Amino acid sequence: MNNADLTRLADVVLGEAVVALLSSEDHISADGVARQLRAMNGDETNPERREAIALALGEVKSEFNQSRESRDADVLAFGALTGPDGSNNK
Repeated sequence: MNNADLTRLADVVLGEAVVALLSSEDHISADGVARQLRAMNGDETNPERREAIALALGEVKSEFNQSRESRDADVLAFGALTGPDGSNNK
């Protein structure tokens, strides 16, 4: 399977994971999607789909880490603008 096809299939399985979460009325979060992808991987027998699931899981983890780093940077920046008691440092 070429890279473009694998990427497309990874997008499909990622969508399937989100739909499964929506169907179960579970919260949509990076942790929830990752958990669903791992469950899908455990049941999957097709090696190409397993490879796509692994790729999708890697993308979710990467995006989650980037989001967390960005959020942490925002929190640190906000903390620099306010004092320990929440007062404005201007």
